[in-house]
Amino acid sequence: MKIWVFSALAAMSAWAASAAPMSSTPPPSEDAAAREPSQLAPLPPQPRPTLTLSWEDCVALAARRSPSLTSAEYSVKAGLAAYEGSYNQLLPSVTLSNTYARNNNFNGVTVGAQGLYTGQLVANWNVFNMGAVAAIRTARAGYSQAQAAQRQASAALRYNLRAAFANVYFSQQSLAMTRRIADIQERNAEEVTLRYQSGREYKGNMMNAKAQALVAEASVKQALRNLRAAAKQLDRYLGGGPDEDPFEVVTVTGTLVAQQPPDLPSRLQDYLESVPSVVVQEAAVENAKASVANSESVLYPTFSLNYARYREGGTEFPNAYYLWSAGADLSYPIFSGGPAAAYFGVKSSKRALNAQEETLRSTRNNAALALETAWASYANAVDTAVGEQAILESYRQRNDEGEVRYAAGLLSFDNWQVIVTQWVGAEQAAISDWQAAVVAQAAWEQALGKALGE
Repeated sequence: MKIWVFSALAAMSAWAASAAPMSSTPPPSEDAAAREPSQLAPLPPQPRPTLTLSWEDCVALAARRSPSLTSAEYSVKAGLAAYEGSYNQLLPSVTLSNTYARNNNFNGVTVGAQGLYTGQLVANWNVFNMGAVAAIRTARAGYSQAQAAQRQASAALRYNLRAAFANVYFSQQSLAMTRRIADIQERNAEEVTLRYQSGREYKGNMMNAKAQALVAEASVKQALRNLRAAAKQLDRYLGGGPDEDPFEVVTVTGTLVAQQPPDLPSRLQDYLESVPSVVVQEAAVENAKASVANSESVLYPTFSLNYARYREGGTEFPNAYYLWSAGADLSYPIFSGGPAAAYFGVKSSKRALNAQEETLRSTRNNAALALETAWASYANAVDTAVGEQAILESYRQRNDEGEVRYAAGLLSFDNWQVIVTQWVGAEQAAISDWQAAVVAQAAWEQALGKALGE
């Protein structure tokens, strides 16, 4: 009977093998299998840090070395020089000249071809010129725009620098945390292996514990790579870059925590005058008003005074006698540029001013909304971080208790690993949440218009 069952099973196996269709997918080749990673990826070079910086150190370095901030400062200086120089159009001008001409006429008498030298001083003064006044207003508006752009660049740099500093700070925290977890997971794996070897644990649990230790080791390597990338990002906002290659290896020191958010202001409009985007648009409105004044300047007369004193003679630097002339010039451009040029020029500049004023209204509305949103994000991030910290403390306590209970045989491996996994996740989440809270605070301060160093 047993022989018959064996024979029947053998026959069924042979029939199934012959009837099974051949797979259209070839088995993986040895070359493909060789390309699959069998060990953790390598680490980049890990040189020793060359700079250890506090937040104040970073602010000082960025203020001195940041290309974006330096460029904005040069623009401000250029705008100031143009504004101060524009007043020269309302001040007297003096010109000295020395000319030579050859002709055959001297004081109306033909004396034969000879050279005539003239030494001359000419003074002019635009007593009334609305075009010059409009040019001063335009230069002042340009200077205001440069100042607003500088503050906007400084606020953006402060936010980026704060976020990059926080990235390095919390990457360092994450590296220390992953190293602690790796040590604990390695110790846990050793304990489970000993229990397996003594026959008190399953092989699958031993393999799982070793795998968790391997994952923890991988987390350490990932933290090292992330820290290196974060340090380079911080160095970039400190003014470093490819021109200073190799990058300086930066590590940060100090304590970085998100502060408790303030109460939401009852009138956000009171804070809009310091918001960089609003200040920039207000300067654009002033520039448009100056353009209106410039286009209207052709509707006003101009009045200037002039005086000239000179000498003429047959020798260079003649000194025989002085000649002089003085006068006044009053002019009114009736159809300068065409009969309707002034009308359409003024109309165009006024419509451009209307557009800039509407843009300012929209900018103010958007800025108020951005302040509200930034404050809500800041408050939410702090609440999340505080709650996650409380959860982390409970998971740390549960992990300590679980380790003791497992060692005493009062807790199964599966339940213990659930506790360990929750603890590891809470450690990682707490660091991420506190970093998000710090960055959210920086975003709120950027929305308020805080510049670098404030």
